[in-house]
Amino acid sequence: MFAPLAIKGFRRYYLGQTTSAFGDSLTPLAMAFAVLHLTGSPVDLGIVVLSTRVPVIILTLVGGAVGDRFPRRTVMLLADLVRFAAHGATAVLLLTGTASLWALVVLQLVAGAGSAFFNPTAVGLVASLAGREHLQAANSLVSLSRSAASMLALGTAGALVALVGPGWAIAIDALTFLASAAFLRRLPATTAPPRPGGGLPAGITGGMAEVARRPWLWTWTIHVALTNAVVISPIMVLGPYVADEHLGGAPAWSAIGIGYAVGGLAGGFVSARWRPSRPMVAALLFFLLMAPLPALLAIPAGVWLLAPAGVAAGMQLVVYNVLQTTAIQRNLPEPFVARATSVTMLGALVAAPIGMGLAGPAAGWLGTRPVLVLGVVVAVLVTAGTLLVPAVWRIRAGTDPTSTPDAPHLPPRSAAPVP
Repeated sequence: MFAPLAIKGFRRYYLGQTTSAFGDSLTPLAMAFAVLHLTGSPVDLGIVVLSTRVPVIILTLVGGAVGDRFPRRTVMLLADLVRFAAHGATAVLLLTGTASLWALVVLQLVAGAGSAFFNPTAVGLVASLAGREHLQAANSLVSLSRSAASMLALGTAGALVALVGPGWAIAIDALTFLASAAFLRRLPATTAPPRPGGGLPAGITGGMAEVARRPWLWTWTIHVALTNAVVISPIMVLGPYVADEHLGGAPAWSAIGIGYAVGGLAGGFVSARWRPSRPMVAALLFFLLMAPLPALLAIPAGVWLLAPAGVAAGMQLVVYNVLQTTAIQRNLPEPFVARATSVTMLGALVAAPIGMGLAGPAAGWLGTRPVLVLGVVVAVLVTAGTLLVPAVWRIRAGTDPTSTPDAPHLPPRSAAPVP
């Protein structure tokens, strides 16, 4: 499980990302209270939250193409420095009392742009640092550190906001990006992918073509998008409402959230040690552990049942993501890993806000219970339908990444052949 940490390059990356993950978990709560203290308007808070997601949605495909075209260490280092500058400026404005809503929005747009380049590129970098034999363990370790950092940071963020104000929490987040950049700077310079021909538009279309010619991958992307929109997003919107109306309020939802984080930690250990022979089938079956949470919220059941359902949901999230990421890293040629990842990320990034935006009106029209029950039905039916795709069963652990089960590797039609 810990074998990847013996590799110096991965160890440095892992330490930087663990530090950064802690900072990432500080900012959402701190930013929420910063905006509420500044304007007191939930509408303004929604605008600021949306400003962090819009650039990620718009630029993720570009970020994947850049991550496969230029040295990944350099792309990620620059993205960290951009996010350090954006969050650092945000902290200065808050600490000096000169912050305005438009300034926070602009700075969050900049930070979101950095994330759009960093996230898909990181998947390709891990593949080159850890080596094929350690890919799943490496991905599991990263997920474990994120879950643990999130649990620690949630309490820390609340204390910082209450005692010294949100500006200091965001300042700490800015420093963690600088720490991540410092670790990336010490990585070996040999981690650049082979450079594809053509420009960025050709790189983007080439990556989309690689996904399109692999039925297992575009089927998986559809599964991610549909379940994010209809299963997971309504839970995020309607779960707090159910807790407030029927379960006693915020403490109940907090208990479910803690269960979710504990499940994420458990999922990290499971995914680090478990090597299913058919990883895509295993990931899809594991996804069904998400179904009990919306089913129990629809009743609604007591917290003593909902908290374990949160554990199951958190566990499936990590196992599903680790197996998916590892399958992409193993079954695609390295020059396409970041671009293929950006396509699957985009499906989730677009579907999630759509699902959140529709969940409230749908519940107002149909009622909360039918919307949550619909999520359970969709989780089962979409997963069952995905399992009927033959290509899903042909993906096996240890597949040669230069010869996928679906189709031979061909250069993208819109780009020159990749050396």
